[in-house]
Amino acid sequence: MIKPITTFENHVLRPAIHTIKMALLLTLAALCILPAYARGDLLTDVETEALMLNKQDRYSEAVSTAKESVKIAEDTFGADHPRLAKAMSVLGLIYFSQGKYSEAESVYLQALKIDENALVKDHPDLATDLDNLALLYQAQGRYAECIPLYKRVLKIREKAFGLDKPIVVTSRNRLGSLYFSQKMYDEAIPLFKQTLAIQEKTSGPDRDSIVETLNILALAYHAQGKYDKVEPLLKRALAMSEKKHGQFHPEYATSLNNLAGLYKAQGKYSKSLQLYKRALEIRERTLGPDHPDVAKSLSNMGTLYFSKARFGEAERLYKRALSINEKALKPGHPDMATLLNNLVVLYNTQGKRAKAQHYHKRLMSTWDSALKPESSDTSPATQGTTQKEKPYSGRVYASKFSRSFHRRNCVELTGKEEEIIDFKSRKHAMRDGAIPCKICKP
Repeated sequence: MIKPITTFENHVLRPAIHTIKMALLLTLAALCILPAYARGDLLTDVETEALMLNKQDRYSEAVSTAKESVKIAEDTFGADHPRLAKAMSVLGLIYFSQGKYSEAESVYLQALKIDENALVKDHPDLATDLDNLALLYQAQGRYAECIPLYKRVLKIREKAFGLDKPIVVTSRNRLGSLYFSQKMYDEAIPLFKQTLAIQEKTSGPDRDSIVETLNILALAYHAQGKYDKVEPLLKRALAMSEKKHGQFHPEYATSLNNLAGLYKAQGKYSKSLQLYKRALEIRERTLGPDHPDVAKSLSNMGTLYFSKARFGEAERLYKRALSINEKALKPGHPDMATLLNNLVVLYNTQGKRAKAQHYHKRLMSTWDSALKPESSDTSPATQGTTQKEKPYSGRVYASKFSRSFHRRNCVELTGKEEEIIDFKSRKHAMRDGAIPCKICKP
């Protein structure tokens, strides 16, 4: 039987869209802090304008302006100059942020080719090109193509900047997080441990970055079932969060949530429930009752009650969480899928077939939404405020639905394994190992 999903949290593992936003902001900042004479350069001005337009959600204008910067760069410096590659990278970032992945890949590859021909093999600008391409592939779920790129990026940046520079730590964490997402824990853990050692030496004892690393390292050990290594890390993260932020802060609640998940896995249900309740109280108080993080706490508590066969309480919590997320999140968001899956499992366990099938169909509809590029007018809630996010394909999210998950759910609900088919017209689904079946087909 399928089990409900418990959500662990760590900022290092946030969706790629956060990374895209940061890349845009960093690119804009780099352009804006050039000397005064450089700021007056037409090319730099046009690139800056393109990035600002994109930040303002004026997407068509941003693309047109970025294309203009590419033309200016080519006319000024020639078709094989690294400055043209930089202009192309700006255009690629804008395409990427808008979910135009094919266009982004095309210009990223052109930029990479220019720099590979014009620069030495270990030049930092090559690492930037490779990093951009890797982030794009990761957003598409093309993980096999990501890993060698991230490894090369890390090698170049370690050689150019040393082991402890923030840009190197970021590269190491990206590679480690990718390994983590692919369940390659033996590869991920050494990278996180190295990052932690560097952070402890350079960042001071109270930095949030250390807390994030402690959390993700703990989650990696948790995934391996090495619980004896998990608890000390999570307790340390909790203590550091409390020291810096106090006991009523969202960061403290995140550490409580993860420690509660550990106790649940160990069968320590009373201790787990106590921490989940504290995390929920903190989030309701600091973020408001309708925040998606509140929904995560409710969902996790519901899963705990499910484990104890307290189905009525689990149902109440799942439905409240679902109500929050229906208002706050995009239709294809993974948290929506998690809740719908949990309701399917809950009702199926109780033999309530009609309700299970109802939420199963909703789950497949959510999945279908995740496989399509989003429009830019959706407004997810983030940290208690509503802000517009750039579109994304959702294929990273869709990969959460494994072949076995889908097969077993469909079989349990229909009793007809022969109904499972390969729906080849859905290339995205096929790439992520998804198998739409006849009852799920829209």
